[in-house]
Amino acid sequence: MINVCVIGELKKMLTGPTGLHHQDQKIFYKNKERDSKAFLDIVGVKDKSKLVVMEDPISQEKRYLEMRKNIKMERAAKSISEISLEVDRLAGQVIFFYDMVGDCI
Repeated sequence: MINVCVIGELKKMLTGPTGLHHQDQKIFYKNKERDSKAFLDIVGVKDKSKLVVMEDPISQEKRYLEMRKNIKMERAAKSISEISLEVDRLAGQVIFFYDMVGDCI
């Protein structure tokens, strides 16, 4: 009996045994690629049906590029945060010196 109802869930279950991220998989049934949102029973998959899992290098590359983009964004956000903290620290010093000069005048 089939315990999953959607191709996408099946892909997630196959991540461990195949070593492929679920977004990097293509599932074929009756020589047609099946969409991750398709229901297994609607496309005709039954117990003992033969499914073919293939690696999708284009999805893998897109995911890799997205990961690199996210890393760059995180680094930029960290730099902005560090600069903001430094500006706040310097603003405190400016206020301190301004108060000191104001007391002398």
